[in-house]
Amino acid sequence: MIRTEEIYDAAIDDAAFDRLASTLAEAVGARSGVLHWGRAPHHVAEISYSGYFSEAQMAAYDRDFQDDDIWGAALNRIEAANRVWNIEALVPSQAYEGSRIYNEWIRGMGDDTYRCLGGVIRQDGTTGNIGLHRGRGQRPFSEREVRAIQDSVGHIGRMFGIRGKLDRANHYGRSLHATLDLVGHAVFTLRPDGGLIDCNRPADALLRRADALILRQRQLKARDSRDDEALQSAFRAAAARQGGQASAIFVHREQGLPYMLSIASVRVGMDRQIVAIATDPADRDLSIASRIRALYGLTRAEAEVAEALCAGRGLEELSQERGVALNTVRTQIKNIYAKMDCSRQSELVARIGALPRLSGET
Repeated sequence: MIRTEEIYDAAIDDAAFDRLASTLAEAVGARSGVLHWGRAPHHVAEISYSGYFSEAQMAAYDRDFQDDDIWGAALNRIEAANRVWNIEALVPSQAYEGSRIYNEWIRGMGDDTYRCLGGVIRQDGTTGNIGLHRGRGQRPFSEREVRAIQDSVGHIGRMFGIRGKLDRANHYGRSLHATLDLVGHAVFTLRPDGGLIDCNRPADALLRRADALILRQRQLKARDSRDDEALQSAFRAAAARQGGQASAIFVHREQGLPYMLSIASVRVGMDRQIVAIATDPADRDLSIASRIRALYGLTRAEAEVAEALCAGRGLEELSQERGVALNTVRTQIKNIYAKMDCSRQSELVARIGALPRLSGET
């Protein structure tokens, strides 16, 4: 008997999903079983094996024989999804005996797998396959056993659908994290009381340095007591605001320029969260030169000069740093202004400053 709770346990429990192929096989007296699902017929996101075949044997199947699986091909050709079949009704024994997968994979490893109860299951944008197997010397699957698996198909399909939704949510979360890691600022997501919900990689690195911001009982705090008073006040103000206003404070560190912390609130469903973005004025965006070259057609030298002008370098300083004549720097600046449609340094700084800041750690 197949217990539905074991199927639904597999929806959210990876270990239960790994066991499910064995559970289904044992329920109908099959010798081996396989269960997998994906977002398309030829895409496999997760797979559960009963363990009859070794990992090396299954790897050989995936690598060399998957395209020759005539049982799977027959199931994918039929239009009746969410139904299980005694595969002998779809693939005659003579055709199976003459197939490459039987002669080179099954018989090649000394096995006699010959009978299959299988089906294709489609639910909520996922496509799953089930296959339960017996050897040549074992009895065929009975109609009662076919019905037992058929009665569970709806539950298995819903389980596939739940795992598919969780997979998409996890993928979205990973993509969001990768995007936030690319941002050249430390980004903290907080509860209204300043409790940490999540942070990106630059924020995690900032906390590890512990030179200005720290976590104390999962609360974001400033090391300097005066800064922390201003920080907690900014959190309370952000939690109370209804509009899109933001505030900012300096958070001093032991050495170097203070961090600039921008604080705003966002509504997530019925809840309000705080976003705190810490900017280190000493950090350099290593991608600026390549991006302004791509945007404005600057040479490498011109892009480097433009970036240096934005950092406040003077002409004579640039001449000495780059080891070129002052007139060469003037010519490069003239070319930069022409290509970027600027007439003075303030316009140049504004154009480059409008580019998003990216992390140098990616």
